[in-house]
Amino acid sequence: MKCVKCGFDADYKEFRYLYNARIDAPISIRQCPKCAVWNSVDETTGEAGVEVVAGGAPWGKSAGVEGLAEE
Repeated sequence: MKCVKCGFDADYKEFRYLYNARIDAPISIRQCPKCAVWNSVDETTGEAGVEVVAGGAPWGKSAGVEGLAEE
């Protein structure tokens, strides 16, 4: 897997697992060990999708991952 921000390339298990973005989809959030950016990761393929940043939901409940998984 390659970090979407800095390009660090390693097995996706080298990226710190933070949490599942959605309970009904294989999308998780993993943190790059080099630059600490949060990457959305498809756990079935081990590929990074996009950088995850804090969303705009009230009270900080959004992780910015809305729309990453197929409906």
